[in-house]
Amino acid sequence: MTTPQHPEDFLSALRLRSAREDGVFWVDDQRLGVFEPEAARRVSATNWHRFVLQDRLVDMVRRRPSPEMRWSRIRSAWLTQLHALATAEQHGLLIERMAHVLDARTGQDTETDLTMLMQDVALRSLLPVALGGLSGAEAEVVRRDLEMKLSRLVSATPGGVPHHLRHVAVQIRAGLVVRRVLRQRARGRRGREPDLADPFVDLLPELGMDRALDVVTTVLTAIGGPPGTAAASVLYEFVRHPGWQRRLEAELGAVDPVEFRTAPTRAAPVTYRFVKEVLRMWSPPLLLVRRSTFGFDLGGTRLEPGQWYLLSPHLIHRDERVWQRPDEFDPDRFLPGAPHGPADRTCYVPFGWAPKKCVGANIAVVQLMALCHLLCTRYRLTVADPEAVTMALRFAPVPENFHGRLALR
Repeated sequence: MTTPQHPEDFLSALRLRSAREDGVFWVDDQRLGVFEPEAARRVSATNWHRFVLQDRLVDMVRRRPSPEMRWSRIRSAWLTQLHALATAEQHGLLIERMAHVLDARTGQDTETDLTMLMQDVALRSLLPVALGGLSGAEAEVVRRDLEMKLSRLVSATPGGVPHHLRHVAVQIRAGLVVRRVLRQRARGRRGREPDLADPFVDLLPELGMDRALDVVTTVLTAIGGPPGTAAASVLYEFVRHPGWQRRLEAELGAVDPVEFRTAPTRAAPVTYRFVKEVLRMWSPPLLLVRRSTFGFDLGGTRLEPGQWYLLSPHLIHRDERVWQRPDEFDPDRFLPGAPHGPADRTCYVPFGWAPKKCVGANIAVVQLMALCHLLCTRYRLTVADPEAVTMALRFAPVPENFHGRLALR
């Protein structure tokens, strides 16, 4: 039996081959690696064209087509709702939810697992954005489902956490919660909420409950892993770079709170550069697997319809052909005109490629900047030996041996 290759070794091998083979090469007999920035952008954009949801279950049973529902229409509904949520008031509520989770972990005698704490902060603060108005019991079921899925992703051994029947039971219960919420909102028995599930209440007759459930589950899955690993990566770089800690503390200690909640990227440009560099270094997930629906000529390589290909923001962000000193953590590379900055916009893709770019990119940046603000103004984080913390590469970068204490300032 062949021993599976460790993810870090696999990524290192891909990086070496990408440098030798100009970013486009067959990883094996079935998967093409597309790690050259422009090729990745073109393939991703074209394959998104006319991407539609599967037919409704009732129509598949009756062997008839469903009303076509493009994913572009779903994304448009999400983006409209997220625009409505991009207010100082909503940002303030997000920060309050983050602080509530962190407050409960301050002043403890024992050290806290900071990686898992960041998962808890991200999940609990973003859940009302994805699916709001839940009772305590409903929210607990949804959180347990997402936490169980996360445990498989962050396991030190790929596939090392068995998929017990109780996991399946929790997943089914979480699905029933989503169904109940959508149905009750549609019937006026539950109030409408300014969340990412609500636009699909009005589309239920066209979508069908099974497709609406898939859409909402997509949002819930998106908040159940990458945001927490990104937040843990922010803490990882924060404790490893005291100089940047001081720069962030100076900026965030002086910024007007209302101005920060209204437009954090404009109010705190140094912090914004810090977050952008964290996302360049440690953008989750590390690899994306896609199936092509079109044919592409990529230099001397042909990708045929139906063939699989790999994308990787992580490898593009570490490509020495487009970034100078890519393994060095330096947020000032994002200063205007910095010579070691990105060669062009296609080289910085922590949230993927347009038009399929992650719809939650803006709120993700707000959350990470809010975390920096809390660390610099409300809490004091102590990690005994920051150099002992290591970054493991699994489905996403995951800090290991990352323990510390939080105290109120």
